[in-house]
Amino acid sequence: MKFKKTFSLTIFSPFQTYFEGPALLLSAKNKSGPFDILADHANFLCLLSPCELVVQSAKGIEKIPVERGLVEVTNTEAYVFVNI
Repeated sequence: MKFKKTFSLTIFSPFQTYFEGPALLLSAKNKSGPFDILADHANFLCLLSPCELVVQSAKGIEKIPVERGLVEVTNTEAYVFVNI
């Protein structure tokens, strides 16, 4: 499936920024199971379970392993605080 609309995504920990820029898709996992975030997602806040974040952007697909984290989505922005 091809996605056209992007949202601003920042994935970071206290000491490193893993991704910063426009993204087409973010896939992650919480206690309820896997989920995806696309542009125009509803406001959202959740704790991540250990998983591999998958980011799809115009540059390709990036995978970022995380032990724990927090996802916050507001308007057209998503922030993922990982390994905190």
